[in-house]
Amino acid sequence: MAAPITPEDLYRFRWVDHVRLSPDGERVAYQVAWADGGSRQNRSRVVIRRLLDPEPVEPTPGVLRDHSPEWSPDGRKVAFISRVGAADQLFVLDLAAGGPPQQLTTVAEGVMMPRWSPDGSRIAFIGTLVSYVDGRYHHLFVVASKGGELKQLTSGAWDVTYFDWSPESNRMVVSGNAEPGADLQRELNLYLVDLEGNRHLFGGGFYLSSPVWSPKGDMIAFVAPNGLDVGLLERLWIVPLSGGGPRCLTTEFDQAVNDSVINDMRAGHGTRVCWSAEGDRIYFPAAGSGITSLNSVDLEGNVREEVTGQRRIYDFDLASGVLAFCASDASNPGELFMQTNGAEARVTDMNPWLHDRYVAEPQREYFTAPDGWRLEGWLLKPQDHDPDRLYPTVMEIHGGPHAQYGWTFFHELQVLAGMGYVVFYMNPRGSDGYGERFRRDVVRDWAGKDYIDLMSSLDQVIERTGYIDTNRLGVGGGSYGGFMTNWIIGQTNRFSAAVAMRSISNLVSEYSQHDIVLWGVLQLGPPPWPDLDELWRRSPIRYVQNIKTPLLLTAGEMDLRCAMSQSEEMFG
Repeated sequence: MAAPITPEDLYRFRWVDHVRLSPDGERVAYQVAWADGGSRQNRSRVVIRRLLDPEPVEPTPGVLRDHSPEWSPDGRKVAFISRVGAADQLFVLDLAAGGPPQQLTTVAEGVMMPRWSPDGSRIAFIGTLVSYVDGRYHHLFVVASKGGELKQLTSGAWDVTYFDWSPESNRMVVSGNAEPGADLQRELNLYLVDLEGNRHLFGGGFYLSSPVWSPKGDMIAFVAPNGLDVGLLERLWIVPLSGGGPRCLTTEFDQAVNDSVINDMRAGHGTRVCWSAEGDRIYFPAAGSGITSLNSVDLEGNVREEVTGQRRIYDFDLASGVLAFCASDASNPGELFMQTNGAEARVTDMNPWLHDRYVAEPQREYFTAPDGWRLEGWLLKPQDHDPDRLYPTVMEIHGGPHAQYGWTFFHELQVLAGMGYVVFYMNPRGSDGYGERFRRDVVRDWAGKDYIDLMSSLDQVIERTGYIDTNRLGVGGGSYGGFMTNWIIGQTNRFSAAVAMRSISNLVSEYSQHDIVLWGVLQLGPPPWPDLDELWRRSPIRYVQNIKTPLLLTAGEMDLRCAMSQSEEMFG
């Protein structure tokens, strides 16, 4: 019998991410990360190799945290970020000349997101300065690629969230909000910033991200919903430099331009968008039902599926006819793949030890909501599962609420299956992956249709399978899943135990207590105050006197999103 996945296996996993192809498409750089059990820190290194080589050619020597590799336009150098002391700094590794990497920055609060200018003469990056929410602002800097004095291009009480170089290497497009009263606005704008720091407002009115300049320099692509309300699908837009408004390319495509499938194996990052070399197509991730696929769209809005399957594609790059991508599935935390001429090949085997372990394969189930919606969920079963036995079962609930479960490896769920539990998880109303109407059905209806979907699906899976022990049911979730866990045990006593992680309990006190107040306003109701009676009616803490289920509350002291005080209120 194969050994099960255990909590301690967390320190054995290796995670691949941030894949970047050399301009000729023959070599690849990527980061490999792991959790160091001895130091209780996350570690990572950068690997540089030829795509078809069996082993890495050049790993960076850093002992703490090397990540975010980016190739120079001539393919001779790689810029990357490395931890120096307590802060991340910019380094350049000269592959042609050899020798140790050259450190280019000494920014006290650290740097991130390096980008080479197309002519290779400069590297731009976002530097961290003393600021607002966590005491820091993020601004745009540039430095000569051979080293020298840093030049700060943006400043003020606002954040640069993303940027990209123009093909001429003389300016950049920047996303952020530098306007007066920006902290009371949800909008993010596009600015054109030249190398002297002159800033021009180019477009706005969207909650936008990921601006990318076209190879011809005539337009900019970006990702944004068609409006500022919450729950709307992220869509792909282009805007011409010559004038005229933005045009949406994915209007008829009822999937979000993002990767919304969650797991506990890697941190999320911004949505990556890439132009084809010819400038006639744009490549992007798309949130399907329980999957993230890689699609492209032409400038007339015709969407084409490039890579799909029962998996989550979470990063990609393309160069010289080669497509490289990172993908996770239900049995693997993530590997690097390449595709040329439609043929796919796996490049890495990051966790060979998993081949000898029991990894529960998800069994997909469909359910019907009381109002007719088709719902999707999954079951993980213990090793040597006997359908004639009764098993203790845990229902897990995802956060968001606009995230989704899907075909990806989830350590926590595998641990539970390895301990002998049946694990049930599904995507209730509000989840991504099932179209805009489904996703928006939870807006201003927290603990409404989503609660009904969860409980009715649980009833159906119990009746359908016959092996779930209704006297040994557990429930748990984090963030919005923690909110829903708190809500459920105040409405029913059918669960024997509950775990609410980084949860919300009181919508009245939580309304202006977190770091995304404007998002919360749209989810729950407009200022100066929403309907307090309605907020209180939907607060789990209102029903605390009904709770008979043993509840474990976990929280993070530095959590700005789901404040620790929410768990303390629930604890009482």
